[in-house]
Amino acid sequence: MKKVFAIVLIACFAFGVAFAAKSADLKVGAQLGYGMHIITAKYDSDNHLKATNGGFYAAGTFEFGLSDALALKAEAGINTMSKAKSSCTLVGVTIDTSSDKAAPIQFSAYVGAEYLLELSKDIDLALGAGWDMMIGKESTADDAKTNAAMGLGLEAVGAYKVNKNIAITLGAKFGWHFINTDDDLADAYSTASANDWKIGHTSLKFFAGLTYAL
Repeated sequence: MKKVFAIVLIACFAFGVAFAAKSADLKVGAQLGYGMHIITAKYDSDNHLKATNGGFYAAGTFEFGLSDALALKAEAGINTMSKAKSSCTLVGVTIDTSSDKAAPIQFSAYVGAEYLLELSKDIDLALGAGWDMMIGKESTADDAKTNAAMGLGLEAVGAYKVNKNIAITLGAKFGWHFINTDDDLADAYSTASANDWKIGHTSLKFFAGLTYAL
């Protein structure tokens, strides 16, 4: 009986050590800043359009370390939108087509992998790539559909370690969205591309935040 108890005790101790070590690889955090998306269409120098919109960005983050140099990361948050600034140039004549109403809030999500570089004892740099999404309505029109714009996301985040658990972060993310779930929007982009218009749908986010190692 004592032998069985000793084995169980050793197993529990080993499991506890393993769990504690694994827990140290988990980080949760938050990031706040400015986020925007940019839509462009260009045929030539005399025929093109551009629309930009942005606002306050906030997201929660979760990181799972696979090794000292590699981690998985997930983010979910919101991006408020202001009044869209846009212009359209046709046959060399430019018209201001900016909106007089703020666009609806967009929900943002990101999942990817990041490579961790230790720049000094207290400063790390994470370079990441993954799948980026912005979800919401493009306008306040009654018939506007919810669209999920999806594509490649690239991220760079610097971290200053305050102590072994807490770090202050500063970073930026670029998203290239080439998939749209709104059929009308996807068809419009497809038709424009078929007629030699070059379409671009991108997003930018700049943020600061905190992470806490569990």
